[in-house]
Amino acid sequence: MSPRRRPPRALVAVAAAASVFATAGCVGLPSTSSVAPGKAVDAKDDSEPLAVEPLTASAYDDPRQIATGFLRAQMSAHDDYQAARTFLTGDASRRWKPGTAVTVFAGDSDITATRPDTTTVRLSVPVVATIDADGHLVRQPSTTRRDLRFTVSSTAGGWRLSQVPDGLGVWISSTDIARLFSRVNVYYPAAYGRSLVPDPRLLPRQGLATALARAALSAPPQWLRPAIATSLPTGTALAVDAVPVRDGEADVALSSRASAADNPARAALWASVTATVMQAPEVRSVSVRVGGARLETDNLPAQVSDPSQVGYSITADSLDEVISRSGAYLAWTHARANDSVSGTDARAAQGRPLLPAVPADWSLLAAGQGGRQIAAISNDRTSVRRWLNGTDVTVPDLGNQLVRPAFDSSGWLWVAGRTSSASTPSSQASRSKRTGDTSSAALWALDTTSTSPTRTPTALDVPWLGASSVTSLSVSPEGSRVALTIRDGDDARAVVAAVERDERGRPVSLGPAHDIAPGVHDVKDVVWADGTSLAVLGTSDGLLQPTLVPLDDAPVPLGGVTGASSLVSTLDGRSGLFVRTDANTVFTRQGSSWSSFLTRGDLIAPRS
Repeated sequence: MSPRRRPPRALVAVAAAASVFATAGCVGLPSTSSVAPGKAVDAKDDSEPLAVEPLTASAYDDPRQIATGFLRAQMSAHDDYQAARTFLTGDASRRWKPGTAVTVFAGDSDITATRPDTTTVRLSVPVVATIDADGHLVRQPSTTRRDLRFTVSSTAGGWRLSQVPDGLGVWISSTDIARLFSRVNVYYPAAYGRSLVPDPRLLPRQGLATALARAALSAPPQWLRPAIATSLPTGTALAVDAVPVRDGEADVALSSRASAADNPARAALWASVTATVMQAPEVRSVSVRVGGARLETDNLPAQVSDPSQVGYSITADSLDEVISRSGAYLAWTHARANDSVSGTDARAAQGRPLLPAVPADWSLLAAGQGGRQIAAISNDRTSVRRWLNGTDVTVPDLGNQLVRPAFDSSGWLWVAGRTSSASTPSSQASRSKRTGDTSSAALWALDTTSTSPTRTPTALDVPWLGASSVTSLSVSPEGSRVALTIRDGDDARAVVAAVERDERGRPVSLGPAHDIAPGVHDVKDVVWADGTSLAVLGTSDGLLQPTLVPLDDAPVPLGGVTGASSLVSTLDGRSGLFVRTDANTVFTRQGSSWSSFLTRGDLIAPRS
């Protein structure tokens, strides 16, 4: 899939950036106590940003106006923030180091300026987020304020700031972020397989091609590292800190260290850089060079504009058909049909695998390999049953309190539940013994591509689970990340973690847990909505409702459904979400609301 032709639905350049900050002036970014509404993250906006000329210092400004004007003028980085520097004395300008980290404040009208004495101005500024040097957004609680102390001096040109706080960095109003930054993905090669793993960032529009290339060579976030290939030679970087674009081709010149990479590492490098840099609007193809010569690898075409040209893919496409269940009967159903009667027909089933009959004492269904595989959990949640092309396949006993399973893109069936401490990895068992629990939370992965009916499932090592319980799970489209609902005592939260696999692709452990949707409590379910966003079913603002949670972006509450119990996703963003209810009905997303899809039964989204 080309990043040019089809950018990830949840991260379309400016539109998604706007969703983070457009309402920040009135409601702020979400805190740990509530979820703030946002714009549609899949709304497309390819318009050029408006040019805005920042104000410069005037001889008539009083000290408080000089201090607030200095913050406002930082919205322009032109000529090393020359507009902002007009508010500083010469010495203060030389000492101020803008750096690369950004603090985002809510709005000019919310800044409080006081002058405790003749040489000091203090600003109280509402902070809604920070953007770190790598471009990761970190939201702040809505009550966060920063106090800034400036020293002012009278000069021949009027009042100026003669001293600014150490480590001040750059401050930008939330209303200027969408104009100055683009929301993009940095694509990393997965440690196993030929897929790319997206990591969303906010990067400055100015010099975007260079920023993207630099980011593609940077280390992934700590939580994601276990799933990412680390085969590039140490010290690989841009040879010159600029990526010129000539006639649509981005010229990415790398340091000489890159030439030591073997063929697989070179292909991964080409894929990562191409998928990442192609998001710059002016780029139509990418060239990777070392020492003036193109970095060659096997089967490299003359012009590269898509990672598929070097054997890599970004993510799975969304589904057009789902599988509905009515009693024991499974049927192919159009994903956008209003109900199973109009959606289930010969056209939906044409060319699709035959589906088995599922007895009433089996529920919590999942489907893999495009529907060739069906898995279910017994109603007492102690057994797993699997069908391959409609035929029963033996599954070894695992544990109890089993949750709805999930297939990944590599043919592994994931199951979570609880089991005796003796059958779990020692790191988890020891924690359970310390808490006095005789069972332990566990995750298993079963190789469904194996023809051996006695193949032992892999018990993953997840030390941080401890005495917690896993109540739902979902594997990302490329299979390198897993989302879990973790119950600790009276509350349940949603987390994501990287999947570490061995050289055969067998999942062996999970990396550190990365919390998502901190404002959503008592989480019942979590699913991947697409490659860079999740849907979380839980309580926010006192209402049980699904919430769309883009990674590194503002959560978007989607409204309640009476009796909501779990979620289904066709990997099409918010428009591909379905809600199951405890009344055994299914609702689909229609515009900005929910409408009935199945009046009785279940719905399964088959993984490819």
